[in-house]
Amino acid sequence: MLLVELTINAVVNYVSIEGHALTNNWMPRIIGFDTPMLAIPSDHGGFAQMQFGNITFMPLLFSGDYPPPASCPIEIYYTDTTELARELVFKGTAHLNNFDREQITYSLYGPTYDETVADSTAYNDTLNEVLTTILTTIPEITTVNTTNARVSSPNVTYTTSGVTLAADLASAIAEFYGHLIYVVGTTAYLVDMLLNNGTWTLTEFQFFATPQYWYKPPVSIVYSSTQNVASAYPYGQSLTVTPYHTTGANILTAITDILAIENAARVTLDVPMIAGNFPLPGKKIIIPDTSHVVDLSSWVRARKLRYDFLNNQINIEGEGVVAAA
Repeated sequence: MLLVELTINAVVNYVSIEGHALTNNWMPRIIGFDTPMLAIPSDHGGFAQMQFGNITFMPLLFSGDYPPPASCPIEIYYTDTTELARELVFKGTAHLNNFDREQITYSLYGPTYDETVADSTAYNDTLNEVLTTILTTIPEITTVNTTNARVSSPNVTYTTSGVTLAADLASAIAEFYGHLIYVVGTTAYLVDMLLNNGTWTLTEFQFFATPQYWYKPPVSIVYSSTQNVASAYPYGQSLTVTPYHTTGANILTAITDILAIENAARVTLDVPMIAGNFPLPGKKIIIPDTSHVVDLSSWVRARKLRYDFLNNQINIEGEGVVAAA
């Protein structure tokens, strides 16, 4: 069940798609909701952020506040049982996009990480420490959890040139070192792309729809300013990255990891939307798939999560392994 709290002129309105009599009476006032997606900026890492489109309401919701206000605070939840068990999906601002006699459409905007890192700021420390320093300059982030970061945190050696957004710099450094970042509440989580952020073994036919297995066009070579690594595929495309170190061996290790992640098999599948059990970025999902001519025992690490509230399912995409059982 999609549950939305929309605050119109200081009054909280409880609305949903079908209407639900829970602790509050969630009135059926939502017409449509674009599928939101949590995704990292590149397939080898970076800062995962939620991407939202629009939510559309019935004009009746605004009968006491017409014409509709330009912006409203909004909180979006999901539950498959009780209101108490609901899971917060989004908290931000709904800004009026357009309206007519039939419907009112708002665009959704999340937190804006607009803090900057000054010119000529030098870093020479572990990845964990550098990213903690950068990310905690953002008021919305108070702590950085590195439990699932690389066990031996790689060294970062870099001096900024020009004022840079702190979130963008943290994303770029994490991406180079094959890590992802996501935020829950006021905590940023740093996760090694080569490790698992928890595991989940699915049960066939009950808990997932038919997976799709595929490969991107291969990366033939990864270039940096001082080191290059070629893949087993002479065809395909090249990839150029900015190194966040000055030692050749360190750069070589990082771009070798990037190449392996970029050329890995990719898996897409749908799972039921269950409150309290939304997959986190980096979670390893094991898939026993017996619907092929040979049984498969494959897995995928979640990198893109698309939340389809209309059909109560989550689409998961990421790199993984496809193998015979």
